[in-house]
Amino acid sequence: MPTGNLAVLDTSVYIEIFRTGRFTLDVLRSTWIVRCSSVVLHELRRGARTTLERQFVNELVRKVRIITPTERHWLESAEILSVIGRKKGFGHNKLNALALDALIALSVREIGATLITCNRKDFEEIRRHRAFKVLYW
Repeated sequence: MPTGNLAVLDTSVYIEIFRTGRFTLDVLRSTWIVRCSSVVLHELRRGARTTLERQFVNELVRKVRIITPTERHWLESAEILSVIGRKKGFGHNKLNALALDALIALSVREIGATLITCNRKDFEEIRRHRAFKVLYW
């Protein structure tokens, strides 16, 4: 059910919160109802190197409602990436990097949430092909 005050924080925002504390007060003082993408959890867990980093991800899993891309999102992201690859001449590595961002964007769009990210460049590229709400921090 879409709602105007749902937000999904991108991996880049969580990394800033965890490593520097940046954005912590912004999130705590906001009126957003925060959801977490399973893709973001995947990226965070994959990159977690210390026990504290793994605990951070585990706390997110326990405390935040998780959204997950559907089969349709996977297929739609493949179409978007195919077009981007042809238009921009991106190779396999760059398209793989964009793939997870496309899945995040499509699942955020599905629930009517706003994506909050520090990754302007990649998400602007995806937005050229599918509209979704985004806030760049």
